[in-house]
Amino acid sequence: METATPFPIQRAAFSGLLAMFVGLGVARFGFAPLVPALAQAHWFSPAGAFWLGTANLAGYFIGAAALRAWRRPFPAKPAVLLCMGLATAATLGCALDWGWLWYGFWRLLSGIAGGVLMVLMAAAVVGRAPPAARGRVSGITFAGMGTGTAFSAILMPPLLTHGLVFTWVALGLICLLATLAVAALMPAARVTPPPHGEAGGLPPLKVRLLIAGYALSALGFVPHMLFLSSFVALGLGRGVAAGAQIAAWLGLAAMLGPPLLGRVADRFGFLRTLGLGYVVMGLGVAAPLVIHAQPGLIVSALCVGSVALGAVMLAAGTIAGMVPAARLPADWGLATMIYAVTQAGAAALFSQLFHATGSYALLFGIGTAAMTMTCLLILATARLAARDQAGADASVG
Repeated sequence: METATPFPIQRAAFSGLLAMFVGLGVARFGFAPLVPALAQAHWFSPAGAFWLGTANLAGYFIGAAALRAWRRPFPAKPAVLLCMGLATAATLGCALDWGWLWYGFWRLLSGIAGGVLMVLMAAAVVGRAPPAARGRVSGITFAGMGTGTAFSAILMPPLLTHGLVFTWVALGLICLLATLAVAALMPAARVTPPPHGEAGGLPPLKVRLLIAGYALSALGFVPHMLFLSSFVALGLGRGVAAGAQIAAWLGLAAMLGPPLLGRVADRFGFLRTLGLGYVVMGLGVAAPLVIHAQPGLIVSALCVGSVALGAVMLAAGTIAGMVPAARLPADWGLATMIYAVTQAGAAALFSQLFHATGSYALLFGIGTAAMTMTCLLILATARLAARDQAGADASVG
């Protein structure tokens, strides 16, 4: 990647935030709060909306895989604008109730755009940032996911009072404004993938261990992501309002976690911050097994939400420091693909387990076990990285 001019940190970071806001926060995660309204308006049944979510996830996997496989150099800014434009078009397209094929096409397309942006922003923004500022830049960039998710959830109730068509159009226009802002602000960057033979092999062992731990953390996140609100509202009998309060804290943590953890990573290092973050997240996942008081569950939501979304940028930043810049799209693309598949599989598995057993404790217990394995894998990654660094220092000496 070329860096002939000084890296414009603020412009790049804010452009990254807006790209993730549109491609992931609104176009992907903003769909979930609309599912009840789609069912109520008889556009789709809840089960039908689930399959539309599956189409979006399939598109996300396709987008990440496509960019990972791409081998020709290309300018990053036009690619980012194209993906944001596709996500905007997909959001506007969903304003029309023209049946399964129409809706499925746009949900698939928005997933592809989101998958490309997830990998591309790591290469075009995080990978180009000076090492001393990489945490700050990646934290702001990946905060776009949580910001878009929280923004959509907060904005949805007043928008829905004007109907589904108005809601989709309003979200689409917001995405369009964000795309125009990126067109004006984003600095030029050129992504130069490595030759096919070099990128086609497996990543170094330390990166493979990191990816395995990152993927298992998806399994640890699913109980809070899908079941914590239900656990509070129904499992503990506290009602919908208490469950919604927990969901709001989880969303707030997802929005604020990446920039805060990015600052920590700049000071203490990405891998160390990721390891400590996963310990905190593991404790948060385990908390509902022994703590049922509402303040304690709010702390649990804050711990899990902040690290689960922050771990995305921490993992990307860690890989950026372990491999040559040209390998980053391939290795981060692999991590993104495996994480997506693991999270989808975990969501399906946990839903089946809960349907069969009705046990929230089982779900949080499995999540805790997954986070324990994650922490062990990150520890092994750190030991390998330290060994490699010692070997490099010895060869220089």
